[in-house]
Amino acid sequence: MSNCPCRVLETQKISFENCCGPLLQGSKKAQTAEQMMRSRYSAYVMKDMDYIDKTQLNEKHEVFNKEEALKWAEGSEWQGLEIKSTRKGQSEDDSGVVEFIAHYKDRTSGTELKHHETSSFQKQNGDWKFKDGNIHGAQPVKRMEPKVGRNDPCHCGSGKKFKKCHGA
Repeated sequence: MSNCPCRVLETQKISFENCCGPLLQGSKKAQTAEQMMRSRYSAYVMKDMDYIDKTQLNEKHEVFNKEEALKWAEGSEWQGLEIKSTRKGQSEDDSGVVEFIAHYKDRTSGTELKHHETSSFQKQNGDWKFKDGNIHGAQPVKRMEPKVGRNDPCHCGSGKKFKKCHGA
């Protein structure tokens, strides 16, 4: 029995089989918003993007990008979860908020990082679901256009390589 990934930073260790394992396997449901948060962290550690997808509320226009989430999960060495606070989110509530810090190391650079977020959870048909989250601190940079390589044709249409034109 290995310790549950969501409890690594805590003094009281609980096995994966007695903590998040049954939730990820679908044999048990989260009773609180914090329990859902912990199981979603463990799903990232275990690279179970299907669990992440099925445990969130998706608006009709939103699509969960499993490939991007999996890239992040695989590119990270997960170090532990720190629950900062919870508001509501008990079994008798319909909504709740969990503030947490996920500690991880970027596998490429070796840099230790923290993902600090306040997440909202809501019950849907009696099941806790992730609704949305607010990231604290710097937001990840998202490229809106395809990356232009130095040897690609310049975007201005000059016919020159980017490095010899606007990349100079």
